[in-house]
Amino acid sequence: MLHFERKSFAETHLPKTAEKTRSTIYRAVKGNPDQNLMKVFEMMGGIGRLIGLEDVVIIKPNAQWWNQGAPNLAALKTFVDLIMERPGGFKGEVVLAENCHRGPHPWTSLNAAWAHDFEWNADIQGIRNLNALGSGLQKKYGDRFSACHWIDVGSGGKRISGPKDGTGYVYCDGTGGVPLISCDNGLEGKDRRATIMTYPIFKTVKGTIIDFKNGVWEKGSFTDQPINLINLSALNHHSTYCGMTSAIKNYMGITDLSGGPDPFHDGRLIGNYYNFHSFPFNKWAPGPEPGMLGKEIGTFMKTIRQADLNIITAEWIGLASRTEPPVAHTRAVLASTDPAALDYHAAKYLLFPNSKIAIHNPGNKKGPLFAYLSAWANSGSNAGNETNVQTISYDFKTGRYQKETDDWKISGEITWGTNPKAILKYWMLRVIS
Repeated sequence: MLHFERKSFAETHLPKTAEKTRSTIYRAVKGNPDQNLMKVFEMMGGIGRLIGLEDVVIIKPNAQWWNQGAPNLAALKTFVDLIMERPGGFKGEVVLAENCHRGPHPWTSLNAAWAHDFEWNADIQGIRNLNALGSGLQKKYGDRFSACHWIDVGSGGKRISGPKDGTGYVYCDGTGGVPLISCDNGLEGKDRRATIMTYPIFKTVKGTIIDFKNGVWEKGSFTDQPINLINLSALNHHSTYCGMTSAIKNYMGITDLSGGPDPFHDGRLIGNYYNFHSFPFNKWAPGPEPGMLGKEIGTFMKTIRQADLNIITAEWIGLASRTEPPVAHTRAVLASTDPAALDYHAAKYLLFPNSKIAIHNPGNKKGPLFAYLSAWANSGSNAGNETNVQTISYDFKTGRYQKETDDWKISGEITWGTNPKAILKYWMLRVIS
């Protein structure tokens, strides 16, 4: 069972020494997106403490959706600017990279955040989508900034064994000199399923070859140039079979989902190995064993790569959709090295208080969110088993750090919209979950 004990600082300024705990959540609330983002990094000791002079920083957004379904664009831009302008300089690269599973040319798809204009959650004058933001950042920073698209093999990407083969996806199925790294649901017979780890190898605008698992490849070998992975997510309702989508589920946009979502109509990457969607789910319904989303992603983090920092830009949160109202304007940015604690906190204090939908309650043992957070915690990663979490929270409205006696729940002003189907969907979720 997951248990995150609540702790906070009562001081109106940051203490010189923090209480020793295994996980810390930093959050800033009720400021503008850029203010909240900058305050979070200030609380963590500044950008120079996280990002090194020559790091390759991979920022993984969730770009499959737009509006509240994607990270706030102003917060994302502010983060890139902080890195590029870090004290002491920056000689590395920043790479905005994602697999949004929208075919061979996702940057042209109007079903993703790259080309679809945001109606809200952009907050930058003249910038309405990720393509526009990426173009502006590349113009400003040249080849130190890249936007890279990872393409499923089933959509035209190339299956490879390593960087010597070029760019594409590595399948860890035990063939071609690649080790077998798998995960199964522990069942037998017709309900048994297994998946394998997959990861991308890609090239930046500067020509740098990056193996997602093993690092920078140059002249036939891996270098010691540091890779810094930032998991940058939004916070929203996902579905009745998954509950919430945020930091942990954002890893789905790293792996190859070739074969489609339906385990009964293909759903395979290769042989009898399912992809990261058809393994835990029966298309758009729960799969045979609860919590397998958490188990597979926990295995990925343990064996391939885990983010150095997880950030949730919860400027707007979707109560029943990732693109439509009703939405709550929660005005928050949260960060932690522990994605399970971060998701738990975001669900308990932001999403559930605003939606009041039972499947968003991380303490609901019958809900899918509880199941996959619990499975993630049991996957072998130390961070997922944390029972002692310290939270440091700054409130711009009051101009002080929050006390333990403060109400940590963030109730945002709700915009209901005018779509009767979307509003009806929300109320149905309130009733059936």
